[in-house]
Amino acid sequence: MKTPETAAKIEAILRREFAPSLFVLEDQSYMHAGHNPKGGGGHFFVEIRSKRFNGLAPLARQRLVMDSVRELMDADEIHAFSMRCLPESDQKS
Repeated sequence: MKTPETAAKIEAILRREFAPSLFVLEDQSYMHAGHNPKGGGGHFFVEIRSKRFNGLAPLARQRLVMDSVRELMDADEIHAFSMRCLPESDQKS
């Protein structure tokens, strides 16, 4: 598993696609060590705030993000991906 390289790819994709004002990416693979004996992709969490999310429902925001990293998931570089997607217009979160 090459999670540092995958994390760098995720960050590059999401920064390019969403130009976030807030971006936090956590590789949480260590919390799942041994649960997938075949290996496979890493476990990641991202918190992202972007103008692209303004006016979108939470599920629509998540779909945009998932579509952006779909190729990495299909290539088994990502096994699990959780997120918190915030609109730029919502600064209280």
